[in-house]
Amino acid sequence: MKTPEIVPEKIDSHINVKILLLIGLSATVFQYVLSSLFTPDDVDLIVSIVSIINPLAAAFAGFLISYRYRKSIIFGKSYLFLSFGFLSVFLGEITYLIYDLILGIEPYPSIADVFFFAYSPLLIIYLIINIRFFQPITKHTTIIWVAAIPTIIILTYAGLSLYETEDVGFDFYYGSIFVIATSITLSFTILCTKIFKDGTLGKSWLILLFGILALTLGDDIYYYLEITENYDLTHPVNILWYAGYWIITYALLKHKEII
Repeated sequence: MKTPEIVPEKIDSHINVKILLLIGLSATVFQYVLSSLFTPDDVDLIVSIVSIINPLAAAFAGFLISYRYRKSIIFGKSYLFLSFGFLSVFLGEITYLIYDLILGIEPYPSIADVFFFAYSPLLIIYLIINIRFFQPITKHTTIIWVAAIPTIIILTYAGLSLYETEDVGFDFYYGSIFVIATSITLSFTILCTKIFKDGTLGKSWLILLFGILALTLGDDIYYYLEITENYDLTHPVNILWYAGYWIITYALLKHKEII
């Protein structure tokens, strides 16, 4: 009887810094071209298309890993949750587009946010599966800093928001839900990166961390901008989303090479 695969064979891998720099530069140039050369209607359409393609590409890369290692005890199942997380963002973008461009209804807040929010729990499940398998015993000091990271992010978001406006309303509380979810996701990602740092997946996990960090910063800044009513599609915060998804897709392709 064939035993299921538990831990993949070690294969050396390296981080191509040039690719990461190219991703950051491409995202910046893309945002600059959008804000400088296109009309608002064209920007709306282009951003909508790119925002749909980005999470779909990340989901596809994750599904490739999940299918390739479908018989694995850990990787097949965990990467399936990760893929569904990005697929959920894709569905959210589609729903957002329908509300905004087709129905002409304000898409914030809307049903699209249900799909956007689902991304964080699904990604957290993916992270917890890996954490429990590769480091089942967690030290008390680890628990403290894992809890401290989202606490600091949430308090910073709340402090800046309250400083900006004394009238705390719907946008603040609604945005807080997403800030809490994304900050917890970031904290668990850092823990996974720490667990894998000396192993085969260490470098690809570090790349994944950069991508999730970019998405987290983008989300948190976005909800702050919604409170101050300063967000639009030409705002530089969009660079973080573009770069984040491209980095994550690159990280997943590195995962595929290694495992």
